[in-house]
Amino acid sequence: MASNLIVEVVEIENVQPHPDPETTRLEVATIKGWQVVVGKGSFKTGDKVVYVPPDSVIPFEWSERWGNTRYLSNGRVKATRLRGEPSYGFCVLPEDETWAVGTNVADFYGITKYNPPVRVTAGDAEKDHPAFVRYTDVQNMRHFPDVFVNGEVVVVTEKIHGTNTRVGLVDGVWMAGSNNLRRRDPGETNWASNTYWYPLAVPGVREMIRATASDDRAVVIVFGEVYGPGIQSFNYGIKNSKVGYAVFDVMVNGKYLPWNQVEGLCKLFGVPIVPVLDVVPFSLDVIRRYAEGAPTFGGNHVREGVVVKPWEEDNSDPRIGRRILKYVGDGYLTGSHSDYTEV
Repeated sequence: MASNLIVEVVEIENVQPHPDPETTRLEVATIKGWQVVVGKGSFKTGDKVVYVPPDSVIPFEWSERWGNTRYLSNGRVKATRLRGEPSYGFCVLPEDETWAVGTNVADFYGITKYNPPVRVTAGDAEKDHPAFVRYTDVQNMRHFPDVFVNGEVVVVTEKIHGTNTRVGLVDGVWMAGSNNLRRRDPGETNWASNTYWYPLAVPGVREMIRATASDDRAVVIVFGEVYGPGIQSFNYGIKNSKVGYAVFDVMVNGKYLPWNQVEGLCKLFGVPIVPVLDVVPFSLDVIRRYAEGAPTFGGNHVREGVVVKPWEEDNSDPRIGRRILKYVGDGYLTGSHSDYTEV
């Protein structure tokens, strides 16, 4: 699930002493939904700063100016632990004091988002089709902690650490791909062994898509996650080079179905679906708790986090459009599997 880069001018919500009583040179600042460990006396509550989140890539000239080049990985900002306390990104004073709170200044600094290399085999990429759309850019709730109103009913599903896939029928033609690329059809006999065409070999998926298509011109796209050994760093307890699959959204003729319809379709056709952790009145503290712990599918590793959306589809937020957010857990962000630094 991709998200856009936001390097925002913000106000520090509060600054507290570092929890370790022996650590006298550090403090902990809260910025939106993020925690940042800062030098003692560097910032105070209410200061206007530029917040640079994890997975930002900083141009060398700016990292040298800010004095943090040695803490970066080829310019990339990673989650860290500073004397045992998680720290996500960093903050600096704005280059222009007139910048308004809420301004995204990524372009000014030339900061870009880190993206892992796209795995493409020779001849695998296929020409894009305008109707075979990519999935929603799912933003991090730590950037937008106020998108959901306390008490509104939301669906909380487990975020699976795998690879995003989309499969569907477009004008009667089967299509498949990753989030960024449409992938060439390897032939039906090879679907089961191809990561991105694999969902169409999962029992019930093709039947569900056909049944959802109203006519030969309908466009039905199923978005899901392929996970397991060799996909990412988590195996979810799967052995013998097998993989798992779980649906997290369905789009029909350009519109996402409400969650109860997605769930109903998957149950009707026996198609695996991402674990629903709860349908609950929204509370940021509740979401934080659900983001931690063990994965529902199994495996000797932490849960990556959760995805939160309203019970009914809603595209009303002026900043992000579709109201759907991810919350990645602290255990995942600072775990040994993740790209983080212990200081």
